[in-house]
Amino acid sequence: MAYWWVSQNQTHRQERDGGYLWAPKSGANGVVFQHWSNMTSVRPGDLIFSYAKQSIGAIGIASSTAYDAPQPDEFDGAWHSDGWRVDVTYRTIVPAVLVSTFVDHLIPHLPDRNSPITKMKKGVQGYLFAIPPKAGKLICDRLAVIAPVEELVADTLKQTVPDETTREALVKARVGQGRWRRDLLRHWSGKCAVTGLGVEPLLRASHIKPWRDADNRERLDVLNGFVLGPAYDAAFDAGLISFEDNGSILLSPRLPANQLVAAGVSDSARVQSLVDDHRRYLAHHRQSVFAGA
Repeated sequence: MAYWWVSQNQTHRQERDGGYLWAPKSGANGVVFQHWSNMTSVRPGDLIFSYAKQSIGAIGIASSTAYDAPQPDEFDGAWHSDGWRVDVTYRTIVPAVLVSTFVDHLIPHLPDRNSPITKMKKGVQGYLFAIPPKAGKLICDRLAVIAPVEELVADTLKQTVPDETTREALVKARVGQGRWRRDLLRHWSGKCAVTGLGVEPLLRASHIKPWRDADNRERLDVLNGFVLGPAYDAAFDAGLISFEDNGSILLSPRLPANQLVAAGVSDSARVQSLVDDHRRYLAHHRQSVFAGA
């Protein structure tokens, strides 16, 4: 799943109410702008932050790829008629979250080019911008109290995954339940992959590449998961720990050495029995989730 930032100052009400993104294919004299052509890179399940009036006022999940569509009538002919449309399921955020309340934390995770906000905290004129995973996760965390992002993803699966059996499996996998959890417990012999804890009610089925970053195949892949005890599950999910390809633990500076015992984490811990697919997912976790130096 990719993250997108859409600047909808002039059209946010029309697009949120209508359930879509729309952008012209070109401007005057046939000039093509990346912030419009980005529409063709959106995929079902991608997460979209709807920005207007200096705030994130809605989040959305794409339920289609881009397709040819004329300019919506409600735009009153503001742009060239020939354009792209993406169907989106939106959830309004009340109250809208001012970007200024977290912009200092966001800017270090935004790209140097084609970013919706400059290093000087100024908005960039444009429509649709790709957001790196760390920036997307930070925004999700800021919005989570008001609008549970993963619930919206699960709700949208009803529209984007027609097969009921697959959809049910995905919804259960989102919260570490169902067949995915059973298969994961079997793969790890019913024990925590780090400590060997074998008390099933205490064990958590934890995605390595997080749900919000994964596609549907990855969400159901048993190799995209660890069985972890509560302390390691919480620390791994929060990006306070990760693991090297050889299984040795990585500790974030945000988890001070004098807090390891209290947190229930050992600096000599390691995951056993990794295979190449685990390592591929761990590479994403280290890059996009782990809060390293």
